[in-house]
Amino acid sequence: MDGVGVVDEAGRLRLLGSAGAGAAFGVVLAVLVASSWVTTTTALLVGVGVPAGLLGAAIGVWTQLRSWRAAGGYERSVAVQRWVAEQRVPPGVTADEWVPALQAQADREGAGWGKIVLCVLWTAMTLSMADQHGPLLTGMLVTLWLGIGAWSALWVIPRARAARTLLRRGVATEPHPTES
Repeated sequence: MDGVGVVDEAGRLRLLGSAGAGAAFGVVLAVLVASSWVTTTTALLVGVGVPAGLLGAAIGVWTQLRSWRAAGGYERSVAVQRWVAEQRVPPGVTADEWVPALQAQADREGAGWGKIVLCVLWTAMTLSMADQHGPLLTGMLVTLWLGIGAWSALWVIPRARAARTLLRRGVATEPHPTES
């Protein structure tokens, strides 16, 4: 894949997960919009939700591939995640290489907290409108919002904090070039 490199089994599973999340978001969004004009039924889910789900899946895969390209390719992205998980940068990796990579990981904490705030607001809004959308759509929306919040709380924020900790420890122990 252009700019992404070779993707292993774990990467293919990530692409599948991105497709699933994109499909869920596409279905919920399309049904939510369509339900403003018609009653939510199984026919609406199939007629509008399936095409929207397919489009959402394609967008989910595209955004994951784009993320890997921005990080320098799939292998590079995996290497940085391994550094964060192991809490160490391998010897021989220059500061010019690992500092920006870890900073990008650490900067995701703000996005994670933003998703949690939106999750709380969207869940409250969805529950306040349950009588307008019915139990099926309300359940789908609440599940989607809680899933986004849980992903942020259990994965995005802890990984960003671990990257920030590694970055601080690495910067604190990295000798200044003039001291060598």
